[in-house]
Amino acid sequence: MTDHISVPRSADLPAGYDEEDPYADTDLDELPDWWQENAEHFRAYGMRPYRPPRFTDGELTTEVVDEIESETGATVEFRAVNPSPQSDWEIVVDGDVVERISRTRTGEGYSQYERPADEVRKLILSHLDADGEW
Repeated sequence: MTDHISVPRSADLPAGYDEEDPYADTDLDELPDWWQENAEHFRAYGMRPYRPPRFTDGELTTEVVDEIESETGATVEFRAVNPSPQSDWEIVVDGDVVERISRTRTGEGYSQYERPADEVRKLILSHLDADGEW
């Protein structure tokens, strides 16, 4: 599990301000296309640097979802139930709501789904297996 303290950011900080540049020592061309596109989009709109969403164990949600979709042919989405900084989201597989999952926004700027990736994988694969779709 990731150890972090979620500290609220001051509302007095200017738009796009960040205490650190997570890409200072990174060549964006070495990142996956989806990551590059998001980082560039965030920069273009003067937002805080893009940090991909993750699970409590640090695994990136996009990579886990891509892996499951490639393996099963299913479509996996995370949808906000009631969009807010500390809201519940739904794990949706092929249009079916499988389960709700808590999501927090950390002080470091990450969206974190409050379960480890392996647990989410098992949940999705169990749903697909029960539906006879996989």
